[in-house]
Amino acid sequence: MSKLTVRLLQHTRRRELDEYLRLYSRCFNPDERVSPRVLRRVIVPSPARVNSVHLFAAYLDGRLVGGACTLVLPAFRAVFGSYIFVDPALRGRGLGAGILRQVLRQERRGPHGWNWRVYGEVTASSGDRWHALLARVGFRFFPALWPLGSYRNPHRVVAGRLCYFPLRKNPPPRFSQPALLLYIHALFYGPEATHRHLVPRLKDFVSLEAR
Repeated sequence: MSKLTVRLLQHTRRRELDEYLRLYSRCFNPDERVSPRVLRRVIVPSPARVNSVHLFAAYLDGRLVGGACTLVLPAFRAVFGSYIFVDPALRGRGLGAGILRQVLRQERRGPHGWNWRVYGEVTASSGDRWHALLARVGFRFFPALWPLGSYRNPHRVVAGRLCYFPLRKNPPPRFSQPALLLYIHALFYGPEATHRHLVPRLKDFVSLEAR
């Protein structure tokens, strides 16, 4: 029986990284994906980078079949799952669920202790199947619109949903969910987009403040 293996990529494994980024580029449209050039740069460890980028590669019988990209946020004891993907030719076989569960397991413990939540964002182009999969695995969705910025057109907003997976019951001391959401959005889409598109909607997320 074939076994799915998910492992963290190292920036020194150039051939594997090249193959990973080619598949990643095929799985997302330019509006919704960070440039592979950016991922290639941020995966390299740096003392100036407080948030580690993890690129997970998934292999089935030695063949690359998908992966995931996460951003570790030690200050919040949280992880932000930017992308999870499966080779288009192999979708519908349960590989996405397998990748997701292994990534969640590997991200439970962070560089400064146990992580509390894994957040993720999905768009309409992700399809109902991804929404249903995330809900089945245990992700909880915020009801409000999560305004993603387009990476191709900075003036365009891509409607999305934000969700989270509870790794632990209690939040870390002094945790602020609004602060986390603002931080994540500004980090990915820039302060101007955050001020314009997220700040007016932030009150819609506050009711789900961790207790």
